[in-house]
Amino acid sequence: MSSNAEHTYRIGVVGPTDLVSLVKRVAALEFTDHLVVPLSYRNEAQAAEVVAARPDIDALLFTGVIPYTLAHTAGVVTKPAAYIDYTGATLYGALVELMSAGHDPARISIDTLARPLVVESLSHVGISTGDVATMEYRSGIDTRHLVEFHREHSRNRPGSVAITCVRSVYDLIREDGYAIRLAPAIASVRTALDTVTMELAGRISSDAQVALGMIELPAPDDRLADDIRALAGSLFPTGPSSYVLVSTRGVLAQHTCDWSVMPLLEQLAERHVWVRIGFGVGRSAADAESLARRAVERCRTAGPFTAIVSVGAGRDFVITETSPDPNRTEEPLSLHIAARRAGLSRATLLKLEAAVAARPDGEVTAGDIAAALGIEPRSARRTLKQLERSGLAQPVGTVAGGAGRPAVRYALRIDT
Repeated sequence: MSSNAEHTYRIGVVGPTDLVSLVKRVAALEFTDHLVVPLSYRNEAQAAEVVAARPDIDALLFTGVIPYTLAHTAGVVTKPAAYIDYTGATLYGALVELMSAGHDPARISIDTLARPLVVESLSHVGISTGDVATMEYRSGIDTRHLVEFHREHSRNRPGSVAITCVRSVYDLIREDGYAIRLAPAIASVRTALDTVTMELAGRISSDAQVALGMIELPAPDDRLADDIRALAGSLFPTGPSSYVLVSTRGVLAQHTCDWSVMPLLEQLAERHVWVRIGFGVGRSAADAESLARRAVERCRTAGPFTAIVSVGAGRDFVITETSPDPNRTEEPLSLHIAARRAGLSRATLLKLEAAVAARPDGEVTAGDIAAALGIEPRSARRTLKQLERSGLAQPVGTVAGGAGRPAVRYALRIDT
């Protein structure tokens, strides 16, 4: 990729100043096509604030899972994002430091990281994990909880060493005894930069493709301009009741949940006796227009309410449903695809899947989600709406009884 200003993309690095500087040094040597913008904070609780203050950033790299989770929960992560993983090379580096100082690596307390990953890493190098205590980070856990976790383990296991991923925790426990603050290894930083630049490249590639839609209706529709807001496109009338809509592939794919549904079709079907929507996706406006014309022509024989998305090479996606079919069962999505589509971390989706598995009917409410993720009910409802917009959750009914508004039950489409 050219390094001139026109093609340079800004990656905001979110974390404490010393770790942000480390990422900048690695990026300066190996990722020169992009501009690294420091988004430093003094405390993890400021992560959402520093992200929200820079809407001009093209992608985000967090120096740990805690600021990443806090920013996601606050709803400010709306672009490609990744965080640095502290297992693997980073954790092995801490164990080497521990042994070099004469401490037993089998007598430690370690925060933030998931226990299965810690056990796997230690077992791989022959370290017993019977006296290893872990506290995985989840929403609601703060510095106070992590500090108490380490101090309690130290009281119960004198001579143990505390390993923390959190700077504020390290500042409070380093005077208690020997403690290590995990700093990401160069290899871990490089991997995270690779991940976020690949995400950014994928988004740029999708957004670079033109999506042109042709809409035919039996009568003029003054509300159509409001209906297409979710497509972030431009609308042009081409006749009394026909329109052209210009958007991008990335936005259209998200709006249609990868060509499987079309909310725009449902909205128009409520006001008209027939609706035809033909979309063409191409690398140029001419390609997209040609595909869109063919798609809208096909709509004429496909039913009264039809949308067709043509992406070239003979691949057409026909959408004729204007409301969910209660008898249709959806195939679950892989964890990787679900995480990208919903903009949630894999760890969060794993917890959601566990919550679903714990229910006899496989359905969950906002209360179930709040309990599973350790978040407030309001945040749980926001998470469910995020999943619903991404096509990963579908309302299937309500819970009868109780005071106030009935709780909505959701079915999730996640396969771990």
